[in-house]
Amino acid sequence: MKQLNRKLACQLLTVLLITAVLGISMPTVSMAESPEHPNASTYTCRYYKVKRGDTLTKISRLYGVSILTIRRVNRLPSTRIYTGTTLCIPVYKPQPAPQPSGPWYGEYWNNTSQSGSPALVRNDGAVDFNWAYGTPNPGLVFADYFSARWTRTLNFTSGTYRFTLNADDGIRLIIDGSVVFDRYGFVGNQTNQADIAIAAGVHTVRVDYVEQAGIASVRVNFVRVSGTQPGPQPCGSVCPGPTQNGPWSAQFFNNINLDGAPVYMANYNGIQFNWGYGSPASSVPADNWGARFVQYRYFPAGVYRFVVTSDDGVRIYVDDRQVINQWVQQSARTVTGDIALGDSSHFIRVEFFDLSALAQLKVHWEYLGNTGQ
Repeated sequence: MKQLNRKLACQLLTVLLITAVLGISMPTVSMAESPEHPNASTYTCRYYKVKRGDTLTKISRLYGVSILTIRRVNRLPSTRIYTGTTLCIPVYKPQPAPQPSGPWYGEYWNNTSQSGSPALVRNDGAVDFNWAYGTPNPGLVFADYFSARWTRTLNFTSGTYRFTLNADDGIRLIIDGSVVFDRYGFVGNQTNQADIAIAAGVHTVRVDYVEQAGIASVRVNFVRVSGTQPGPQPCGSVCPGPTQNGPWSAQFFNNINLDGAPVYMANYNGIQFNWGYGSPASSVPADNWGARFVQYRYFPAGVYRFVVTSDDGVRIYVDDRQVINQWVQQSARTVTGDIALGDSSHFIRVEFFDLSALAQLKVHWEYLGNTGQ
């Protein structure tokens, strides 16, 4: 019996040594093996065979996975890799975006153009960060060449507001969809002030930020410098924001261009409306009005067909890619648009206007399959 136990122990030791030498890794690991990623225990491997001239830096940039993560997953003792070696590139299960309960709704991208799906979505108590040479989230956001966006909706009283904007590198300020300050292309450290007249009512403030290389920091605050009434107050449930797989966040405008502050805001579980000759609310006119619906939604990889019926105009975007454009006055009409989506969360935006008479809007999508497109 002792001989058998020694034999089994030797076999087990041999397997462990071979696994360590060859860098073989299982599809799931413990949190200790890859602590950079908050969901490190749930990933699958995308295998990559090292070619002549490859480096870990090159592979890291190609797949958007940090060098440290690749080393730990593959148990590499150094950054040296060899031609012909097969590496596991971890593909993590997407994390749901948080409900926008915090003051600022933050989105972070691993590019400088805020394009595609965010690598990280979270709530930030304030836009006040000094990452130095670091990153907003190691393992998810690159230390250089990333961008971010913060959105917050407030109930303002009429007055002039002084915005102080400090950034390294670029920054841009948008209020109700209109750019009021833009030095997004600036490289280096900058401090600016902008005095903005804001009318009483609900307004959406958005800050766009970009980090090129080196030190990364951003700070934004504002105070009311004219007027006698109190400053802006949080809206609570009156000012809904985009959510992950939750209700649609809707804004309604008293014009067909979706300009200015919304006159009514609400959340809806679906876009299935037939307003007839009426409107969504008493504050919205029966004719000549517009609406915007937004939501983050997780999609498995595949091709999807968006189907919309509208009277009058409608357009649909997924991650700012236009899927449907029927921005015309029309009787009720059904149109479709197909789009291939990666396995991730995507930002959907539906815009609509009613010029006169009947108004209706219905939107849904269908999964066409994973065609490899």
